[in-house]
Amino acid sequence: MNPPVESGTGGGTPLLVTDKPLVGRPVLVPGAASAAILGADGSFSLPWDTRGAPLEWGGVYAQGVRLTGPWTVAVGPRESPTLLGPATLRSFRHWRWGTEAVHEVPGFAVVDELLPLEELPGIGRRLTVRRNGSGSGPVRVDGAVRPSLGHVLVEGIQPHEYDLVRRGPTLRVHAFGSALAWDSDPLPTSVMLDGRPWTGGDVSGPLPSVESRHELPLPSGGAATLSWVLWGGRLATIVAAPDAGRLWLEKAGSWRGRAEGTWTEWEKAVPRLELPDSPGLAEGFRLATGALRALYSSPDPGMTGLVAGYPWYSALWFRDIAWMLPAVLWLGDVERVKATVATAFHYQAPEDLDLLAAKKGELPMQLSPGPIFLYGTSDTTLYYPGILRRLVRHTGDFETARPYRPGLDRIYEWAIRKVDPDSGLLSNGGEVAALDGVAHEVGHVQFGITALDTTIWDSTDRRDHAIDVQVLWQEALDALADLTGEHDEGRARDLRARAEAVRTAIATRYRWPEQRYLYDSLLRDGSPVRQVRPNALRAVEAGLFDPATSRTLLDRAGQNDLSTPWGVRTLSSEDGSYDPIAYHDGQVWTIATAWAAAAEFRAGTSEAAVGYLETIAARIRAEGGYANECYRGDGPTPFNSCFLLGFSVAPFLTSIFEGLWGLEPRMTEQTIRCRPNFPAHWTSASLRNLRLGPGTLELAWKPGTLQAVWTGPWPVVLAGVHASVHLVPGEPATLPLGAATSG
Repeated sequence: MNPPVESGTGGGTPLLVTDKPLVGRPVLVPGAASAAILGADGSFSLPWDTRGAPLEWGGVYAQGVRLTGPWTVAVGPRESPTLLGPATLRSFRHWRWGTEAVHEVPGFAVVDELLPLEELPGIGRRLTVRRNGSGSGPVRVDGAVRPSLGHVLVEGIQPHEYDLVRRGPTLRVHAFGSALAWDSDPLPTSVMLDGRPWTGGDVSGPLPSVESRHELPLPSGGAATLSWVLWGGRLATIVAAPDAGRLWLEKAGSWRGRAEGTWTEWEKAVPRLELPDSPGLAEGFRLATGALRALYSSPDPGMTGLVAGYPWYSALWFRDIAWMLPAVLWLGDVERVKATVATAFHYQAPEDLDLLAAKKGELPMQLSPGPIFLYGTSDTTLYYPGILRRLVRHTGDFETARPYRPGLDRIYEWAIRKVDPDSGLLSNGGEVAALDGVAHEVGHVQFGITALDTTIWDSTDRRDHAIDVQVLWQEALDALADLTGEHDEGRARDLRARAEAVRTAIATRYRWPEQRYLYDSLLRDGSPVRQVRPNALRAVEAGLFDPATSRTLLDRAGQNDLSTPWGVRTLSSEDGSYDPIAYHDGQVWTIATAWAAAAEFRAGTSEAAVGYLETIAARIRAEGGYANECYRGDGPTPFNSCFLLGFSVAPFLTSIFEGLWGLEPRMTEQTIRCRPNFPAHWTSASLRNLRLGPGTLELAWKPGTLQAVWTGPWPVVLAGVHASVHLVPGEPATLPLGAATSG
């Protein structure tokens, strides 16, 4: 047998080709409002490590609802069909836009295609059956799904009873406002419920499985085709368009072309990176762009964003989205960024909502159609002034931010309420504890995780003034000042002064001389939390320290108690609280590795920075174009980890644009800053099809020079460290860079 081959990002090139089942290898087939999760072993199933134990995550998801568990199919003669799975698989191909599995069962060859339905929250499955050898008579195809209808924001909870109805040819299962619809062409010969024949009539109660049986005519030398559409999410979606599944079945012949075309058109517009001196990093970049695109989601009209991750974070999490949007901007998908920001501000809390853990002005942490949402974090809201500033600088359009001025004012008012009057620092933590208290007053609610910190490191106690929260706060203040300065320079000065005070506090109060590092947090009384974590590197990335101090901090972070060959730990292995399988107290996180890369780039140490990026790229390649959330702290094994997480791939991409290439668009000033940070031994690099504002930029680097071509409606300035050059549309120009970068 040939080994699996992996290449490309989607489009016409398969992400994975194998002629043997790859047990445990995850596969994601995403649509605009839906997704299928399965394995690369020929079965529509994925047992995946969850909280330290394998749970089944295979199935169809749509509109923030898990519609089904595994979806099984058996094919064969009327008396004895064979279940499709690893034993019958002969080949498997996976594109970002779908899968094709070829099976052999006694007497028959089967092609099983799985494709997203871009304009419907659902998945299409198409079987083509041919007879091996001579013979005649029908072929039997049995399909079975296990209804789930659990909302992805309510982890581990799903209905115990369901309602099953038949509306014309459509089977519909619903419970508590969630629903799935199942259509097929041709119609089933019979339907069974948990193995018992069902002749019609509404059914209520437990529903372990719904099964359809088809007996398809199969002439000698011919083929039989069976198409299913499984879709849904909100019951209201199905009620509003009850015939949508049937209409999509009429288009089954075009499913594949539509799905592939969507990806192909998107790929044509994606920036292209060439790194002859690090082809593995360039390949990681290509795979990461497709992985990020796979998370795009518009689950409901007026609700746009990106899924946080798969399998269990398949909803809009606006903290995670904030880490993804800079990379989405760099990929050129400006309209998605605009729509996502509009969604976030649409659900900004208009007042204190205690049962949702919301304070006036806060942006939602979690959102799903319904709408179902939850607030209660210390950091989510702080990201969005910076996102809006990026959007303005990237597009060159101040008007983009104008509608959000009232919302930005509310963000500032929300944040000021969190500033401790004694320390002068922003406070984090305690929100979920407050929510617990409110919930106990109205009923019995138990949360699956004790979120002490309520920031990105939420399951460990980093209260009260975590250093990365202070870095984020000063960045938010600077962004608010920039966005305010256009119409109120006096207030902008006040905001900048407050930001400077926070920077001074970070630079003076967080120093940890014994460790040559920074304290992880400060308590309200000013006493330090002495833990070595990568979060301190956010202060280096923000440029809050002089070069010598930055180098000292980076050298400490690079020691093997924090940095490993597969990434950066969340906590030093020398700490008494270290546990290699603890989510935030010892595991290796991909985002922490990206933080280290960004900090090294800021300090000008490109060799070390590229080393961190190459570590991430190697993991992405090894994982077949996905990027795990985290790994054990004592070995490169994913543990308690989403197989694809947005803030694993996006910061990696952002660091390539902003760190490796040193790009900073200021399109409001018709200027693009570019200060490349390539290792000294590199010989060339290029970046093409980079969309900025109304134009496109192409860059080709060699030591000492940068050639650029700009195609836009007006000239721009390309500004380096020591020189600048005017780019006239369509005319090549060369920017001198001076001495080659030293690693």
